[in-house]
Amino acid sequence: MKNTEVWIFIFILGLLGLNWPLLEIFHTDVAEYLFAFWLIFIILIAFAVYRTEDKKS
Repeated sequence: MKNTEVWIFIFILGLLGLNWPLLEIFHTDVAEYLFAFWLIFIILIAFAVYRTEDKKS
């Protein structure tokens, strides 16, 4: 995938992951879901930044 495709994928994943229907599915464990989602989201962003830096050098 190209770099722009990775960023678009991460953006759409963020929109879908914090959307109301998914939050309603995990309504009893919403705090754990949000912490896990943000952790995965930050790891994906770090991977995308590392990949971008890798291509520049």
